[in-house]
Amino acid sequence: MGLYDRDYGRNDQNPYQTSWDRVQKPRSMTVTLIIINVVTFLISMLFFDNGSSDGESFNILKTFGFVPQTLHEPSMWWQFLTYGFFHDLKSVWHIVFNMAMLYVFGRMVEARMGGTEFLRFYLISIIVGGFIGAMTGLIMNPVPAGAEPSSVPTVGASGGVLALVVMFACYFPQQELFLWGIVKMKAWALAALCVGMDLLGSLYSLAGGETSTAFTVHLAGAGFALAYHYGHWNFRWLSFESAPDIRGKMRQRSRRMKLKLHDPDKKLRKEADEADRLLEKIHQTGEESLTSSERKLLERYSRRQREKRNQ
Repeated sequence: MGLYDRDYGRNDQNPYQTSWDRVQKPRSMTVTLIIINVVTFLISMLFFDNGSSDGESFNILKTFGFVPQTLHEPSMWWQFLTYGFFHDLKSVWHIVFNMAMLYVFGRMVEARMGGTEFLRFYLISIIVGGFIGAMTGLIMNPVPAGAEPSSVPTVGASGGVLALVVMFACYFPQQELFLWGIVKMKAWALAALCVGMDLLGSLYSLAGGETSTAFTVHLAGAGFALAYHYGHWNFRWLSFESAPDIRGKMRQRSRRMKLKLHDPDKKLRKEADEADRLLEKIHQTGEESLTSSERKLLERYSRRQREKRNQ
């Protein structure tokens, strides 16, 4: 049985679906992410000049991709998210492969997690991959004194995509898949193969080998997925819905303050208690022991009591 023969892999279209049905069943986050990536790629192509030899064709990628030195510039840390939505402009296969993997594995993981948690997981995996990729880049490829640091940016959704592959293997380890449509293997084996290849690539790079693939970004995504699964993490606390209702609490506090200001009985009870305390003080130490403010309070209380009796 193939991947799409499973019940959770089906996406039957209902020809009688109404607008209300679409509200009840919103568009898949996976599909939305694919659309964003494809639109971003098409826009990026407007800046692509295949005949350029001075790197001008990568201007937009330098803006939204990151380099290891980005770690030293906190004002540019937003690149650790945006890089995941841009792809190599010289080869369409970069985005095609990533989006195919995102579609196959993302839908299944999203169905298991729920759309909102899936989106949080995917975006955080990209951010983690970016930070780890930059840190390992600084360690594995130190810049000699006086030399220019690398200006080739890291771009691509591969770190987030591999995180989804690993999560799929964690959720459905025995699911049979076809690698390149030919080789049948279990989901856990496919994930292990992907991680193993990235690990070998990282070791090759560490040994001084030339490569344009950000293997450590991929490994960071895979490691994050494993930590998420076996650590029983969730990111519901990042939802605005779970944030404290500050306005509501302020309104409640305001209402309580108003009630306090318009609660004369409480004020009278407090004054009566204070008057009882002062009378006890007179009984024990005499009237001359009262301070001027205590005398005024006692006189005021006595006057109110007389007025109440005369009513």
